[in-house]
Amino acid sequence: MTGKEQRGAEDPAPGGTDEAKRSERRWALRRGVELDADLADSSGFTLAVKITDISEEGCKIRTFSAPTLARDLVHEIKITGLEPIGGYVTWVGEADAGLTFTTPLDPVTVRGLVTKSLYARLSRRLSRGQRGEDELGTLPPFPFKD
Repeated sequence: MTGKEQRGAEDPAPGGTDEAKRSERRWALRRGVELDADLADSSGFTLAVKITDISEEGCKIRTFSAPTLARDLVHEIKITGLEPIGGYVTWVGEADAGLTFTTPLDPVTVRGLVTKSLYARLSRRLSRGQRGEDELGTLPPFPFKD
């Protein structure tokens, strides 16, 4: 990203903080995940985030250090195993924010990320010896690259 890339008047941000309005605009199913990622702005500032849901069109991120994220500016989010993805911060809450991707993700990519997240959660659950160990036993190594 170069300079301060910002949406112009001809391409307004979906913005707004009303959850009902946001959900009406979504065309893609959001899937709950737990994925670590890095969010970078055009100045080079990078922030560790956790993606808590994802779809082809965007994701919800949780921040750990409560910085002020600039709405409507282009950011890049780097998810392990993928090239950086451009996106706009469309809404900001107390500890989370919504990011709309500049180019939608392929549905197969999203399914792979959901599978990876689910597999990691199951592995953590089994390693802690929680309920379900008897039914599932031990899981084979995850088949995808990190």
